[in-house]
Amino acid sequence: MIRIAVCDDVREVVMQINDYLYEYQEQKNEKLNINNFYDAEKLWDFLKTNHCDLIILDIELVNMNGIELGVRIRTELNDQDIKIIVISAMENYYKQLFDIQPLNFLLKPIDKTKFFKVIDLAIRLVEKKDHIFIFKIKESTYRLKVKDILYFESFKHNIKIVTTSGDYEYRSGFSEVMEQLSDFGFIQVHRSYIINYDQTKNIDYDRVVMSNGVEIPISRDRRKETRETFLKLGESR
Repeated sequence: MIRIAVCDDVREVVMQINDYLYEYQEQKNEKLNINNFYDAEKLWDFLKTNHCDLIILDIELVNMNGIELGVRIRTELNDQDIKIIVISAMENYYKQLFDIQPLNFLLKPIDKTKFFKVIDLAIRLVEKKDHIFIFKIKESTYRLKVKDILYFESFKHNIKIVTTSGDYEYRSGFSEVMEQLSDFGFIQVHRSYIINYDQTKNIDYDRVVMSNGVEIPISRDRRKETRETFLKLGESR
């Protein structure tokens, strides 16, 4: 699923972009998760703890404009992967856009044919890059590449993330984990474990062996569902 944020202080523009995205979704049979924002500060707060694949961003915003937000994404979040499509009613921003490395610039009113072509390109690029899992430990925000996560273990309202390079522990619940990762091959095989299919070595009747050799139990009530999910993921890959 492609996660998209739309940000413009004119509601009619946001509605038009949403109409285009819903039409695109139907035509291309592509799943889109769309979040709408009407000022850059709220979008900035959202991005601190949530990952977006694509941002459709107006430049002429009050308080914090689109250029300022784009610079903060590239520098403070150090995120070079988010694709940014800049929209504006004026054409005199080209020099400033170098700082935010936008995927494209669309002039208002937005032409639907051009918009669809840019979305096509954005999705192709997003599907090639590494997806990111975001979580917080106290006041610090962490971002991990999904492909590097082996499994999650839950205990006493805490979650341990086991990765290829180390472990992390934070307070959360499995519902929040699956909300971010259910589309990326993660399976809850036990009330205490969520595993990454792409980091498994083999599956038995009652256990999964991960790439690091750790054996994860499959609970009795999840065995049928786990086997079926493994088969579907194996076919899709």
